Amino acid sequence: MKKRTKIIIGIISVLVLGCGIYLVKHQSKPKEQAAKDENNIEYYNIDGVDQVFINGTITPVKSQEFVKDQTLGKLGDLQVKNGDVVKEGTVLYQYVDPTSDKEIAEMKMNIQRAQAEKEKAIRQKQLELTQLNQGGQSKEEGEEAPQPNLQLAREEIELKYDISGMDMNISQMNQQLNEIYERQVNKVVAPFTGKVSIPQDKNRDSAILNLISEEFYVVGTVNEKDVTKIKTGQDADIKTISTNQSLKGKITYVSELPDSGAAPGEAGGMNGGGSSLSNYTVKLSLENPKNIKNGFHVQAAVNLSDKNIEIPKEAIHFDKSDAPYVFVDDFGTVLKKPIEIKETKEALGKKVVVLNGLESMDQVIVKSDKKLKDGDILTTGDTPNSTDDEVK
Repeated sequence: MKKRTKIIIGIISVLVLGCGIYLVKHQSKPKEQAAKDENNIEYYNIDGVDQVFINGTITPVKSQEFVKDQTLGKLGDLQVKNGDVVKEGTVLYQYVDPTSDKEIAEMKMNIQRAQAEKEKAIRQKQLELTQLNQGGQSKEEGEEAPQPNLQLAREEIELKYDISGMDMNISQMNQQLNEIYERQVNKVVAPFTGKVSIPQDKNRDSAILNLISEEFYVVGTVNEKDVTKIKTGQDADIKTISTNQSLKGKITYVSELPDSGAAPGEAGGMNGGGSSLSNYTVKLSLENPKNIKNGFHVQAAVNLSDKNIEIPKEAIHFDKSDAPYVFVDDFGTVLKKPIEIKETKEALGKKVVVLNGLESMDQVIVKSDKKLKDGDILTTGDTPNSTDDEVK
């Protein structure tokens, strides 16, 4: 009986162990794999494109710092505020020369004195002319005095008081006063159209303000391995690092001289483990630079070959203005990328040539069982919400 019981217990143990192994093998599949199977995302990888990457920053085409100039007088109030966009010729601020106050006061007094003398002369002249007219009449009614003598007397009175000369003198003094005013106030105007930036911290050596143009370009660097591969006139796809904004640009300048800095071979020397490479300045123009700021960091990609980038038609989407874009997997995040295509929306074939907007190694999302949108995280168990910018 005991032997039979042991056999039954052994059989039960074997069955329990077998069931446990079966459950472990069939229920221990990673959730990540299950989620991927559920989303069923189809990718199209961009490869085989020879590119040069240029790291740089957004820089204004024109910028100027305005500092205090003691020789121009006492600094007056600013005529602009921080963030104002001003046109060329707009008064930014002005200096006042305190030493000219005395000159202005004296000149005003002289003008007032001359004006008073003129008014007195006008009254005296009118009085003498009146007396002349009364004295020139004959005592007998109807008899006139000799006219030549009367006319000569009037001309002598006009010359005596010379009102026209007084007016000319007053006009000259007013002109001198205006010149003193212009010398007293030295206006500083904007040399170009731009945005005003006023430093928050004020000290003796700080700038009064900075004027920055609203036209920008990219200043970047490329190392000696790649500098011979690029040239002016080449198109570039530019992306802002902080906002992932896509821009179009063109190389406008490649320096022939290396940037000042670590010389080749400085790191490690002859027997060291490596050496630094020389960097060369590269400048790129920007097409329609919107929503960017001075100092934004960017990366520009320059295609070196004429090989076309082609992607499936299903991967391309259009916004409300019929501008094409795609979604890519950007290190686990769905990223919307505006692109430029060769064909029109109505003439798309199975494969579409992309002229701008995609880079080598981009993972383009062709389709997915789940609706995806810009900014979605491609992690396990995600069920993103639906928006206008979505892919399915």
